[in-house]
Amino acid sequence: MRFRIELAAVVFGFVALNLLLAFAGIGLFVRMGPAIDRILLRNDVTIVAAEEMLEVLARIEGVAADTDQRQRVEAALERARNNITEDGEQEIVAGLSDRMGPALDGDAAAHRDVIGSLHDLIALNRQAMWKESRRAHLLGTAGAWVAAFVGLATLLTGLWLRSRLERRIIRPIQELGEVLAAAQGGDRFRRCVVGDGPDEIAATLRGVNRLLDARESDFPEESRGDG
Repeated sequence: MRFRIELAAVVFGFVALNLLLAFAGIGLFVRMGPAIDRILLRNDVTIVAAEEMLEVLARIEGVAADTDQRQRVEAALERARNNITEDGEQEIVAGLSDRMGPALDGDAAAHRDVIGSLHDLIALNRQAMWKESRRAHLLGTAGAWVAAFVGLATLLTGLWLRSRLERRIIRPIQELGEVLAAAQGGDRFRRCVVGDGPDEIAATLRGVNRLLDARESDFPEESRGDG
């Protein structure tokens, strides 16, 4: 493989690994957002509406509601009707629609029934919120493990790329420097070891070996003798 291509491949590998880790983190947060939004959109609206109706009923216990209170209850009940998201919620809201009128008129039995139904409605939605919260927690845990796995894979691949870069590029260059230093120091027999590095580096090492061989052949015979 050519030197430029191999070096570019190593650099691209490091960049790709960092991008992979970044996108893994982004994917985790992108998936967490909708899970949290579902908790708020599906259940919080109904709970707030039920609590508002409970507030009005607590104020009018034993007496009839005034116009403003009736409007508040009707608006809250309408929000609950438009936000049916859980099994069993439709029946509770339908019962509230039937009994809310007498409760607002001061009917004690209807008042108790409506309050009980509102508590049931709140409990049902809170249970659903806890269930969705556990799902979001599991999603976050799974995402954390995925991010950890990607991080580990990134680390291992990075170590492999570093080892390959050192073996195929750095060590041959160091070998070249050591051979040239040995030749300058008078060592006439040290030669470069040509490994499996890039084509350009391998050709350079072979060229240096040929130059050293040629220089050796220029020495007079007597200079090679006993020494």
